[in-house]
Amino acid sequence: MKVLVTGGSGLVGSSIKELVNLNPFIEVFNKGEHEFIFLNSKDCDLRNEQQVDDLFNLNKPEIVIHLAAKVAGLYGNISNNYTMLVDNIKINTNVLEACRKYKIKRLINILSSCVFPASCRLPLTSDQIDLGPPHNSNEGYSFSKRILSTGSKLLSKSLETEVVNLIPTNLAGKYDNFNLRDGHVLPVLIAKTYLAQKNNNPLIIKGLGKSYRQFVFSTDFAKIILHFVNCTLSQQFNQLIVGPPVEDEITIKELVNKIVKEFDFNGPVVYDSSFPEGQFKKTVSSDELLEYIPNFKFTPLDVYLKETIKYFIENYETVRK
Repeated sequence: MKVLVTGGSGLVGSSIKELVNLNPFIEVFNKGEHEFIFLNSKDCDLRNEQQVDDLFNLNKPEIVIHLAAKVAGLYGNISNNYTMLVDNIKINTNVLEACRKYKIKRLINILSSCVFPASCRLPLTSDQIDLGPPHNSNEGYSFSKRILSTGSKLLSKSLETEVVNLIPTNLAGKYDNFNLRDGHVLPVLIAKTYLAQKNNNPLIIKGLGKSYRQFVFSTDFAKIILHFVNCTLSQQFNQLIVGPPVEDEITIKELVNKIVKEFDFNGPVVYDSSFPEGQFKKTVSSDELLEYIPNFKFTPLDVYLKETIKYFIENYETVRK
């Protein structure tokens, strides 16, 4: 069975690729049962409808893992909300239409916890997505993901396509984007600390670090996606949050302290209050995921933070940045 993975060279795509070539996953996926096709932006501009149609016609996949998106961190979203909306709507609607036209058997989409209203009950549950507008810092990206959620639900009703929409909290791992302008909070903090230590400079943090966040190891998330490639689904449309237990939530300042300790950075850490904090809390729980995978265990943050920092230092010249 052919499995097409959009965004195949990104954080999650690279983690999936690593897993399907290692035991025990090689036992399941590489014995003729599944053929994975990993795409990147050089293979196809997903904003272009004709290119997407040609891609599906050429490869004729039966399962699609849709990871691709135009993404940025907090400040990249604030500066480019319109572009984030338009580009991601094009990407998502083109992929959905190709899935309809080529009668894809199963579609696995990746949403984001930023789709939720700025003010709603915590911990978040997947049925709250449309109860109000998202936080204005990333409303362009958020609304494009809401359209993907709605579009895929309608697709599952009109065809026999099974849909799984996964809504992860912040993802992190060694294949992340460490670009200081476009990266997400954890890889940016790692890169900033590395450069501050290397250049003997203060570590400057945007904001006061009071916002709370939860993180999921990209390898854990890849395992979850692969579970949904193979499992039997009891319903046509499935939408669930993927996040660690509530007690794993930490402040950005606590995260900075962990990174500083891992680097053994002894310079000054300065919090710049002139920058916005972003949404204060987006707390999720592991409850929805455990309904599908009851025994799933998340890798502790300290474990994969150490691994990610080690990989970043050893591969600084070649990591995405």
